[in-house]
Amino acid sequence: MIQNEEAKDDEDRAPAGAKGSKKLEVETGSRRGRPGGRYAVKQPYLSMDQVAKHNLSNDAWVVIDGNVWDVSDFLPHHPGGSRIVLANAGKDATEIYKELHPPNTIENNLSPKYFKGRIDPELAKEASYEAEMKRIQDAREALPAVETILGLQEMEDAAKAVLSTKSTAYYETGALDHVTLKENSKTFRKCRLVPRVMRDVGTTSTTTKVFGLPSALPIYISPASNALLGHPDAEFNIVRGAARTGIVQGVSAASSLPLNELLDEKHNMDEEIEEGKWGRGLVDRALLLTVDSNVLGHRQTNEKLKGTTGDAQPGIRAEPNTEWPAYHDARLNWDDLDWLKGLAKGTPIYLKGVCSAEDVQLAKEHGLAGVILSNHGGRQLDYARTGFDSLRSLHQTKPDLLRDPKFDVYIDGGVKRGSDVLMALALGARGVGLGRAFLWAQTAYGEKGVVRTIRIMESEIIMAMRLLGVNKISELKPENIECLQEVWR
Repeated sequence: MIQNEEAKDDEDRAPAGAKGSKKLEVETGSRRGRPGGRYAVKQPYLSMDQVAKHNLSNDAWVVIDGNVWDVSDFLPHHPGGSRIVLANAGKDATEIYKELHPPNTIENNLSPKYFKGRIDPELAKEASYEAEMKRIQDAREALPAVETILGLQEMEDAAKAVLSTKSTAYYETGALDHVTLKENSKTFRKCRLVPRVMRDVGTTSTTTKVFGLPSALPIYISPASNALLGHPDAEFNIVRGAARTGIVQGVSAASSLPLNELLDEKHNMDEEIEEGKWGRGLVDRALLLTVDSNVLGHRQTNEKLKGTTGDAQPGIRAEPNTEWPAYHDARLNWDDLDWLKGLAKGTPIYLKGVCSAEDVQLAKEHGLAGVILSNHGGRQLDYARTGFDSLRSLHQTKPDLLRDPKFDVYIDGGVKRGSDVLMALALGARGVGLGRAFLWAQTAYGEKGVVRTIRIMESEIIMAMRLLGVNKISELKPENIECLQEVWR
């Protein structure tokens, strides 16, 4: 029953007292023509099943912010046409409504008689979860066969189709205006490869060492957190894919799954892989110390979605873990490395997140095994230099550091093609890391997606090597690449 404060005898009352229904009294906002006026409603909760029955042009209900409205009479007068309203009749139209209308539009344009009640919040939450799970299931069933995915961008698009809005935002967000995030991929376009012709490239080898370990390719899986947001098997998918293809995986301290479980899975995979194949022993051999997250970057897009509710996730841990105070220490400094080296007991240590040639020099002077030139995927300091640009700067200012056999330099950030990898190797990088690419891959196709991503990169690397006229990774030289010479100073 609708009980308006100023018109209690309204003839068009919503039905009340349905069997087994819950009673409530709500205030829904301003009446048309009476700013600030409020009207009380005594009305049973409605279910989404009840609302779904009203999906016709002459009987159309929609849900906005949990309130149920009869918009049948309004259809011919909707400024955007009746089609979009009918498409959402019998459904929760909150998301599309808020994208197109200012607050209180429906309250200010419909009289109280069109208000039919509210959705039970508990049932609404359950219905939202079930609807999202069904959407994800339908999206997964509609994905193309993994064998048809030909590039990393296709893999990313497939993953986004099966992720919730919140999970997508967490995976793809960058700091502030995303300037660095976007620049990570664009930076490779500043350079061109210089092929050599009439060379025998019938036998091409991509094998190398990454972090001192044998690797089938000059790429590795960068540490990335919260894989469980994308797939129930989470980092297990990445462990399995890396083991099957013989590349090195870095494991994040903020992994969805405990390190000991990942190690157990790795050992199990080793037993499945025949002797002589890649995989055995590629674990627990190096320590990557992240040094560019002494404080957590301002990730505005992700922060805007922190308070949203109702996004169902395919894994058992529904909310992304975006704040890890224990993993950030604003007091971290070079003197801490002696303490860490003592704990490591000979395990090689690499600094991840270095941008300046001066810091690369300091890392070498402190006896570290190497560095990873990186800006944390554009998630920390916006406008920070890209990993590839840091490599170019190092090549120009301190090239000896790139030729030291006891000190390795890696890069990550923005890699989308095998040609990107070869550009970095030509300038002296030992290997190239990919992080988000494997989150997208395992999200869309699980272990098969990880393997497919590696095979795509393998194919592109081999093809580009042959077209460049080189047979081995060690044959790549600065002469194979030319770059625009911007002056930033």
